[in-house]
Amino acid sequence: MNKTMLGYVPKESPIYAVHPFVKLYFLLIVSLFPMFVAAPEWNFLLLVIILVLMVISRVDIRIVRIYIPVAISMGSIILISYTILGGRHPEFQVIFNLFGLPIYWERVRDALVVYFRILPMIATMVFFLSTSRERDIIVAMRTIRLPFVVTYVFAMALRAAGMVLEDFQIVRQAEQARGFDTTGKPLTYKIRKYIMYMIPLFALSLRRSEEFTNALVARGYAFTGEASRVKRADYILTHYSFKPHDAVFTALITLAFVALLVARYGLNYFGLDDSWFIQWLHAVLS
Repeated sequence: MNKTMLGYVPKESPIYAVHPFVKLYFLLIVSLFPMFVAAPEWNFLLLVIILVLMVISRVDIRIVRIYIPVAISMGSIILISYTILGGRHPEFQVIFNLFGLPIYWERVRDALVVYFRILPMIATMVFFLSTSRERDIIVAMRTIRLPFVVTYVFAMALRAAGMVLEDFQIVRQAEQARGFDTTGKPLTYKIRKYIMYMIPLFALSLRRSEEFTNALVARGYAFTGEASRVKRADYILTHYSFKPHDAVFTALITLAFVALLVARYGLNYFGLDDSWFIQWLHAVLS
């Protein structure tokens, strides 16, 4: 098993045959697809395709279950924001009244459109983080010849986020080892205790920052001065080669994005007027 940023993936996974740049390119381009698609059923199909790719890549699907409560709460917030907190619009169609507040069909429709646009974006990010290691992101950024400073800052941000999660688990386990347990406690009590975690986490972050600084100085790295102008060989890139199938995948992703733009703005596809789901829901709610 190889540790990724969101879990573990077997070494035999076919995802490791793909160049890290292709995975990063997939994330950047496919994440834009829902922005040009208004019909919820097409965005749902994209969500299913991404889940299928996760299964093919042998990603533990149990990772997805962690985000189900997040998706439900996010959908509830979007629906409430668009319907109850959306204000009064006499020009819209009223479906029913909730405690004297009119619920408009147009606001429910817009909430669904936004929600089904966000879901595949989240799934794409989860797929990328579940199949990528920190080294993969660095290789992808160095492949397109980004400056060392940009690559380093981005890599340190990702590594720091992972370390904060690890430190959080260490603090939790230290409390449990001392007999502290929040099971059965009120929600306000748990929130108050979680806020107190910020003190040891902040202290650990400062300590790790000093360790990073000392490690960089010991290796002769610097962002300014004479050392910053020294050209260093990218030894890590020698372990990754851009193969023909990587070029094919990159071309397919690009062609899919171009085809989407042509279909959306040239042929007027993927709009709400052609959405059978919106038409069916409108008929049911009306």
